Amino acid sequence: MAEPNPTRPGGSPFAFEENDRVALVGNTVIERAQRFGHVETMLNLSAGARVGGVTFRNLGWSGDSVFGDARSYFGTPKEGRARLQRVVGEAKPTVLLVCYGTNAAMTASKGWTNDSSGAVRSKGGDEVSLALFLETYGQLLDLMKEGAGESLREVVLLSPPPLENLGKPWPDQTANNRRLAIYRDAIRGLAKERGHRFLDLYEAMGGNNLKPGQQSKEPLTKNGLHYEGAGYLVMAKALVEGLGLKLPSQLTARHDLVAEVRSSVMEKNRLFFHRWRPANETYLFLFRKHEQGNNAKEIPMFDPLIKAEEKKISQRRAAVFSNLK
Repeated sequence: MAEPNPTRPGGSPFAFEENDRVALVGNTVIERAQRFGHVETMLNLSAGARVGGVTFRNLGWSGDSVFGDARSYFGTPKEGRARLQRVVGEAKPTVLLVCYGTNAAMTASKGWTNDSSGAVRSKGGDEVSLALFLETYGQLLDLMKEGAGESLREVVLLSPPPLENLGKPWPDQTANNRRLAIYRDAIRGLAKERGHRFLDLYEAMGGNNLKPGQQSKEPLTKNGLHYEGAGYLVMAKALVEGLGLKLPSQLTARHDLVAEVRSSVMEKNRLFFHRWRPANETYLFLFRKHEQGNNAKEIPMFDPLIKAEEKKISQRRAAVFSNLK
């Protein structure tokens, strides 16, 4: 298992504080977490009965990399990084959980886009690609820290979780997992170098115990890559344990009151997704806003709906702990 309660060099154990604002940033594995609610629910409950008001914002973007490729709509990756810095600034997180590396590891030998001096493509192979990934990851972390401002208290770098072998016709992920382990080690080094916490999701979710070609007995993904509900439940428990937090032994994901919290979490996530990534954004805010830009005024109307759902989360969370007395 991952080392529990990772500490910053010279720092103290991790703990949530009253009214913490948690931002989750990363690629597909982070974005998909909002659909199932397990990660946020378990982290929220692990804060304990005496620590209330903890809120979460999922800023994941499927296909994203440390270069911001996927977040840019019509411009260069630099636009995507600027977008991320802006939304992190709007979220004003006190805790930042960041997970990148899967895309880079799976395409390491092909190099990665580096647009810092124009559209340059690294063709130097694995070592050059890994060095470029780490350099750009550090730059992205600096952008997010600048956007978050002085309220940011904690930065936790998460390693990518392992991929699954589901048997034919799905591909064997053994080689990809070997590369993921290399990137995991590199991200651990980056966290140490920058004084951030590191949490090894790869090990916590069984990556170190995988044998070449070993097929999963209880699938956690739908295709070897994209985690489903069962996978996110395992991931949620791994995050809680890896951060050195605890859940009351009576609590399980099947507990009726916990299920009610998760239901509200998923509804809040649905509302927030439409708030920060509305459909037809081109028509609302960009170069076609002359057609439907008048509807942009409706986007802030999500805010009171989100606030109401978070109040419900708080009430249902309180009911969970009250029931345990």
